[in-house]
Amino acid sequence: MTVSLSHAFRQGPCLRLLFHVAAGSLVRASASEIPLTPGPVYTDVLSARSPSLLSDYIEWTGGETAAYNGTIPPHFFAQWSFPLLFKALGSTPWPLSRILNQGCRLRSLKPLPADEPLVITAHLSDIDVTPSKARITTRLITGTQSTPEAIVADVYAVVPLKKREGKVRRARPLVSDDGQRLSEHALTTRSGLDFALLTGDFNPIHWIGPYARRAGFQSTILHGFASLSLAWESIVATHCDGDPDGVKVMDVRFVRPLHLPTEVGVFSSPRDDGTHRIDVGTAVGGESYMTGTFELRRDNE
Repeated sequence: MTVSLSHAFRQGPCLRLLFHVAAGSLVRASASEIPLTPGPVYTDVLSARSPSLLSDYIEWTGGETAAYNGTIPPHFFAQWSFPLLFKALGSTPWPLSRILNQGCRLRSLKPLPADEPLVITAHLSDIDVTPSKARITTRLITGTQSTPEAIVADVYAVVPLKKREGKVRRARPLVSDDGQRLSEHALTTRSGLDFALLTGDFNPIHWIGPYARRAGFQSTILHGFASLSLAWESIVATHCDGDPDGVKVMDVRFVRPLHLPTEVGVFSSPRDDGTHRIDVGTAVGGESYMTGTFELRRDNE
């Protein structure tokens, strides 16, 4: 589907945030300050999401609007969370433009009502600093007055500090040899713009080709959270009989850039501990762009 450009007018908070990050005008901590964790809790209350925006987002990700029945997909959390996420990250000593998204652990605790204001909190939950990098985990919790703490997202980020001399590059993950293809997706040069219109993440590496190439990429790259959303809905369709509440947890890492345009599949395979592996990649045994695990909700949960 082609996403309407009119949705850009619903992304004011994220657009203002990106402008300030690009301008370097957000208040920074001093270079020697590494805050203690857990950090302060930031809270915000936001109006209910636009029904047309929500409907178009569900359609783009491959979900069924009717199946959500007045609730919001858990993987839509990025659309409202970025301003508060960056507020929490603003207490770290590193420029926000250097903080790279590595993945997240997303837990769906209860269905999130679509017709109520959203109550969200964010705080730094962990910072691990080594000579070569800093790993940062930020916890985001979303609920409403009637349904508090419906969604919990632990967002993983990394800040490269310096290259380690003599470091041996680890082989990047491949799609598991026993992976079952759940879905296929023909991503176009516009896919990055479409997801930006739906979520407000207008980082130009996702939709402006010359900018992406100057940043060192072959072409524009798909948002990591877009890969997560496509995978989540593929699981709902194939493992949960179309029930959006069937996915309990997804824990993923974005391991290589997904250049546009391209065709990718979503693959899963069972693991001995009762969870499943999930990959977004080219083929069984081929390159994996996102890899991780997911857990289905049991009947009594």
